[in-house]
Amino acid sequence: MASTTTGILPLAATLLLLLHCSSAAEEPIYRMCVPQIYFNDCTNLLNDPSEAGIKMECVAGRDRVECLELIEQRKADVLASEPEDMYMAYHRKNEDYRVISEIRSQDDKDADFRYEGIILVKKTSPIKSLESLRGAKSCHTGFGRNVGYRIPITKLKNTNVLKVSADPQISATERELKSLSEFFKESCLVGNYSAHPESDRLLKKKYSNLCALCEKPAQCNYPDKYSGYDGAIRCLDKGQGEVAFTKVQYIKKYFGLTGKPEAPAAEGKPEDFEYLCEDGTRRPITGAACSWAQRPWSGYISNEQAVHGPEQLHKLQARLERFFENGLHAQNQAAAAHLLIQPNAFYHSKQQAIDPKVYLERAGYKDVIERDGSAIRKLRFCTQTDAEFSKCQAMHNAAYARDARPELECVQLTDCMVAMGNSKADMMIVHASNYAEARNQKLIPLVYEQLRPEQLLVAVAPAKMDREALQKAPIHYDAHSERARFSAALMNKRRSLDWCNMTPSAEKQLQIVPATELNAFRDWQLVCPTMERRPVTDFVNCNVEVQLPRAIFARADTTTVEQETIKHLFSLISERFGAHGKFMDVFALFAPYQKDQENVLFDDNGAELVTQLKSDYQNEHIYNELHCDANKIAKQ
Repeated sequence: MASTTTGILPLAATLLLLLHCSSAAEEPIYRMCVPQIYFNDCTNLLNDPSEAGIKMECVAGRDRVECLELIEQRKADVLASEPEDMYMAYHRKNEDYRVISEIRSQDDKDADFRYEGIILVKKTSPIKSLESLRGAKSCHTGFGRNVGYRIPITKLKNTNVLKVSADPQISATERELKSLSEFFKESCLVGNYSAHPESDRLLKKKYSNLCALCEKPAQCNYPDKYSGYDGAIRCLDKGQGEVAFTKVQYIKKYFGLTGKPEAPAAEGKPEDFEYLCEDGTRRPITGAACSWAQRPWSGYISNEQAVHGPEQLHKLQARLERFFENGLHAQNQAAAAHLLIQPNAFYHSKQQAIDPKVYLERAGYKDVIERDGSAIRKLRFCTQTDAEFSKCQAMHNAAYARDARPELECVQLTDCMVAMGNSKADMMIVHASNYAEARNQKLIPLVYEQLRPEQLLVAVAPAKMDREALQKAPIHYDAHSERARFSAALMNKRRSLDWCNMTPSAEKQLQIVPATELNAFRDWQLVCPTMERRPVTDFVNCNVEVQLPRAIFARADTTTVEQETIKHLFSLISERFGAHGKFMDVFALFAPYQKDQENVLFDDNGAELVTQLKSDYQNEHIYNELHCDANKIAKQ
């Protein structure tokens, strides 16, 4: 009996060891979601020898909006995100997302917030409360910026000190500018008040006191020595300002309070200035600041399942910290930066996973994002298919989180053209073939899609072809492309040839091709609609693109202000999320939306949204002329 027991114990120990080894071998591989455009950056970073054994892999999402969806669906575990992305997560499924780590800076690694917005006044100033700011001369970092514009408007509105007009006869942006112009005696508020230069000029002329304190009031734009974080302080110290809106870090730099021997010499005397607190008290700037709003740090967001319990949370945090530290020393620093790993960055694990809503509210930043832009109402954007509605919602969420106002409201209806006629929507996207019907329904185009230059169609011919041969040459083009047929029709019409009864020629002397294919025609020349010849590099100015782009149409009875508001909103959306936008990784305005859904709402090859067509040949008159039907053919 004893010998049997003795034999069992080693066996049990062996089984336990095997189970332990099996458990260790089954360590989870955490999936980091990255926008598609940065997928290679992520995989290259993980393929770095220093990353060996880190047990992480990259998952591509279309953009950060889809990455949030993948985390919610348990197809990814973590995303490097900014506070605005956390706000989008909060509005998706708040009880499930968790902020687990922060990406701080080395200089402020012990600070709870990325920066703190403060109010600075001179020690001799009579200003003792937020109410007493009325009639003061104010210095701001710039139009639309956080601590110099968005935070002051939000906080002053929330405390009922600032009254923003509800006048429907002026735009949402102008209502804010009007309120600031009436509240402050004079200001320096530089920047572009509108995406349209003429509107920007008129607003600055109408509210000229908002530019009066700037170094260059007539310009009222960057660069200006009284703009930016340090410029706002300089406006108060060296200029005529009486109050400045900026952030703590720049107070320390400007007044030489960083404690760093290598720091630049102080520009001002700290003993002459004080912080103004929300409660009306004042504090010396040599001590702790009293900020009235903070911007949270960027960080990593996960889901409740991936960080369920302290052990799982710490395990994921440990993986991220190693990945992050290796990224700081990676050879490809640009790739690391795309994943929010900057050279001066510092990884900070949170003791507990935090609800995004709570994370934002602790900083007072949720209110700042939710600044309504003083919109009278939302703009209703009509969609028909499920994919269109889904993309519209994604666009709305990204645009609202990143301060594009007024707010969109996506509606899904069976027939948008009918809905527009019944005033159930404010705008819709119309394709080229439906322009005429839209016009008949009393709709007008306000915003046009602009293709990327390399997607334009061009006409090419051998350089040796003489003018007479060019005049008679048949055209080779893609028979399956309506765009190509229209371009060929334009060339024939300009040559006084039949443009309705056309078929592509088998001869390839005069061809219609996309500019993307011009490498194959380096020794050829472009043929403009005027029959002028140009080098193949000049396709932007010499092309035969005539197809009307998709356009955003509104009802003809919308007011001038409403029309300008729609133009302004989509100019902001294009500027932020277009092909060259700063936040194209947050929401891809022009990209395949779903695996089997291309060209949803906008063309995947689009570049930007514009309020005027840039080509002389892309207009409704030429398009209608070239749109051959049976009646036209009979008349020829």
